[in-house]
Amino acid sequence: MRKLWTTTLVASLALGTMLASTPTFAQSGPTVLPLPDDAAYPEGVTVDPATGAVYTNSADTGVIFRIDPDTGVVTRIGDPLDLADSRPARPVSVALGLKADGQGRLWVAGARTGSMHVVDIATGARLARFTTPEGPWLINDVALTQDAAYFTDTLRPVLWRVARDSVADTALEPWLSFEGTALEYGEAPNLNGIVATPDGRYLIVVLMRTGRLFRIDTLTREVVAIDTGDSVLDGGDGLALIDQRLFLVRQSAGEVVALDLSADLASAVEAKRIKPAELAWPATIAVRGDR
Repeated sequence: MRKLWTTTLVASLALGTMLASTPTFAQSGPTVLPLPDDAAYPEGVTVDPATGAVYTNSADTGVIFRIDPDTGVVTRIGDPLDLADSRPARPVSVALGLKADGQGRLWVAGARTGSMHVVDIATGARLARFTTPEGPWLINDVALTQDAAYFTDTLRPVLWRVARDSVADTALEPWLSFEGTALEYGEAPNLNGIVATPDGRYLIVVLMRTGRLFRIDTLTREVVAIDTGDSVLDGGDGLALIDQRLFLVRQSAGEVVALDLSADLASAVEAKRIKPAELAWPATIAVRGDR
C-alpha cells in the first residue's frame, strides 16, 4: 500500500505525500492517507482550486488519482499515457509534477517522455500533448499563472511555456534559455521545483543539486539569484508559496524548509524545518486551506 501523508503543512512525496497546515508549523503529527499499489511512486501533488480535491500521479506509469483528504477516499481518474499495463521492470519516470487549473484540467510534467500533457479531470483523457526537441529529457515540474503554464527541465538549461488557452498538440521551442544568466546548469540534477507568485509576475525555481533559488520575471525574463544566506537547501524539490513564506522540500533529507522572502523576492531567511519520521522520500508540495 502506497501512502500520502498530510500534517499541518502540505507536501507530496515520491513513496509518500505529506500535506501540512499552517506557516507556523503546528506540532501535531501527520495524517496518513493510504494509496493503492498502482499509485507506485506518487510524485506530483496538486489541489483543485475549484473543488478542493487533491490529485497525485504515479511517476512510474502516469496514472492519476483523486484523494478526498477529509474522508481518505481514493479514486483512479485515468491513465492518460496508456502505460499502466506496460509498467517497466524498473521505475522510469514518465510523469512528475502536476497542477490543477480550476477549469477541469490537470497540467502534467512528462519527465522522461520529454513532453507535457493536459488531462481532463472528469474523464481522465489526455486533451493535449506538448512535445520538445530531441535530446536528454527530464520535464520535472510545472507552475501555473493566469495565462500560462511553465515547466522546468532538469537536463536542459531552458524553461518551457505553454499558453493556458493553447490546449492542442503542439511542438514547443524554449521560452527562456539560461545561457548567460545567473542560473548556471552543472552536474545533474539541475532545475526541479517551480512556483509562481499570485499575480503571475514572478516564478521561483530551485536548482536541485545545490539548493540555489532564483527569481524569474515573466515579463522581462530577467533571472536573479535569491540570497538565502547559509541555509542548507541542497536536494531541493517541490516548492509552495504562501504570502512571503516559501516552503521547500528537501528530497534526500526527508524534510521541508520554510523560508521568509523579502518583499522583492531577492533574499530569504530560514524560518523553520520540519522532518517527520513518516517522510521517506518527499518530492512535491501543495496547499489546501490550512493543510
